[in-house]
Amino acid sequence: MKRRWPIWICFLLPLAWAVIVVGSCSNNQAAATADSSARSPFLNLNDSVGYVGIETCRGCHSDKHSTFTHTGMGESFGLATREKSAARFQQKAVYDAKRNFYYWPYWESDSLRILEFRLQGRDTVYKRIETIRYIIGSGQHTNSHFWVDGNTLYQAPLTYYTQEGKWDLPPGYETHNTRFQRKIDLECMSCHNAMPHVKKGSVNAFDRLPMGIDCERCHGPGELHVAQKKAGILVDTRKQADYSIVNPRRLPWSLQVDICQRCHLQGNNVLKPGKNFDDFRPGMKLSDVFEVYMPRYENSDYFVMAGHAERLAMSACFIKSNQGIETEAYNPGTHLTCINCHNPHVSVKQTRLDSFNQQCQQCHQAGSSRSSLHRCLLSPAEQKRNPKGCVSCHMPASDTRDIPHVTVHDHRIQRPQSKSQALVSGRALDLYAVNNPNPSPAMLAKAYVSWFEKFDPQEFWLQKADSLMRAYPEQMSLELRIQLDYMRHDDRSLIQRAQGLELGQTDAWTAYRMAKAWDRSQNLDKALEAYKRAYESLPLYSDFGAEYANALIRAKRLNEAQTVLSTLLREQPKNEWLWLNQGLLASLQGRSSEAITAWNRLLELNPDHLEGHLYLSEWYERLGKTGAALMHAEAAFRAHSNSQEAEKRVVRLRSLNP
Repeated sequence: MKRRWPIWICFLLPLAWAVIVVGSCSNNQAAATADSSARSPFLNLNDSVGYVGIETCRGCHSDKHSTFTHTGMGESFGLATREKSAARFQQKAVYDAKRNFYYWPYWESDSLRILEFRLQGRDTVYKRIETIRYIIGSGQHTNSHFWVDGNTLYQAPLTYYTQEGKWDLPPGYETHNTRFQRKIDLECMSCHNAMPHVKKGSVNAFDRLPMGIDCERCHGPGELHVAQKKAGILVDTRKQADYSIVNPRRLPWSLQVDICQRCHLQGNNVLKPGKNFDDFRPGMKLSDVFEVYMPRYENSDYFVMAGHAERLAMSACFIKSNQGIETEAYNPGTHLTCINCHNPHVSVKQTRLDSFNQQCQQCHQAGSSRSSLHRCLLSPAEQKRNPKGCVSCHMPASDTRDIPHVTVHDHRIQRPQSKSQALVSGRALDLYAVNNPNPSPAMLAKAYVSWFEKFDPQEFWLQKADSLMRAYPEQMSLELRIQLDYMRHDDRSLIQRAQGLELGQTDAWTAYRMAKAWDRSQNLDKALEAYKRAYESLPLYSDFGAEYANALIRAKRLNEAQTVLSTLLREQPKNEWLWLNQGLLASLQGRSSEAITAWNRLLELNPDHLEGHLYLSEWYERLGKTGAALMHAEAAFRAHSNSQEAEKRVVRLRSLNP
């Protein structure tokens, strides 16, 4: 017989649970190192406190919920529905002249599709259709579009730019169109969503993907707070702080700004050792988790789309109001921070323009020695000519460096200057950490290497990293040195350094770099060990799996290769490199039709895939089908005119097909 608890026990359980959590937080904090979370009085910074989601918060804070869900943050991410989309359809197809692809968005019933196609004259010679699962962006500036391959998340090659009312390629695609292959990982998603969670062993497969930014991104996890309220532990917040959850207004101004900087500080994010992008919690110091690096430009004052925090911190208003008082609690009459002007619970579109002017007038009053702006503020003629007031002159809207078709207000408050003065282009001279004035040599070296890898592949950045490594050798990890060698294709140095690492203890990326160096040095046995380590560390990351399978095929370990490929193709059936290797494996096993099917499946995904065309050309030639072999060789050469192998095949096959 099932035992029933006395009813009074049901009321005590929540209270007991809350006491346990508080005790756990206190004990853990006492034992913690002196980082920002241990120093904070807010108990929900402890990593034992869980997230509850926006609907739980709604139960008590329905007024905040009703307005927040209409803000840019609240509408930052959602399912691809007609209601979510801000786009106008039935416009001209977007054409990428560099890669000769057209893109066309359309609705089919309630499903949003993106068609990629290619024309030869008026005939469609290629097409691929993907269904869009998610729309990212509130629609105030853009809607971008994500599709899902099995369980993995990718960006589609089409964005809607709301301000100009037009479709175009996403940012960055105009110089390098990766088509449907741009991975959406935690670094990207963690700024556009609540608290997403990546599947263990993956890079871009999520087992938790909330619909938009929510309350806990600014207030921290709410599990403890909810438990205390259910247990009847109430706090009169008019008299004292409720330390079960973060209220940003009760933080020192610098920690308050760090909450905004978590996402409104765009740049090269460099994680601290042992940290991840979901480790930051409101009330912590952002630089304890990661540092954000931006380039210093010569003769330039460009700004980026999400650079609000960086630009505001350059303003004299910000600097003078906060100088030397970083640890003091936020006071709106003393400090200038983001929330002086922005109420996070209310859409900026619903905020009256005069409320922004009023913030300026608190300091810049008529007759004040702090400003001569009273002429603009008091003149009826000026107010009529410029109804937007202070912002239009001192925070003008302008194009951004990184996002086409978008204008945003520059959050650097400064004296008016001409656009030609503000936007003079220049070359990048160096990197600096926006959220840490004194980065360590190791972090700066890491920033240089990752800047080269992600944004600007010029030897200049690697030279700077190398100089720091030579000057501070004791601070540099072997993993970072190996990454530098890998970027320089210096396999000899990389292999020498790898002798000092235990392969079983290396991270996936270091193991992969070691594998590539050994592979290029014709040491397949050592390469296989390192490929296996990378694959087993991230078994759902198909790029590593494809490399491992390819090495197994070359080592004639075909059954093992088939196991890896079959497993990953179930997870990600539209991965090009998996199908390339599946065809190669089938060809070695004498399964001709399966090899041709696999390589044709690859070309359905990417009609310009060099290896896919070359393998098919070679295979058709073996079968005596020289016409088909020539067709694929010519397709390879059209897409890759610098390929000597493709050119040689075309010349030879044309001689066989006069």
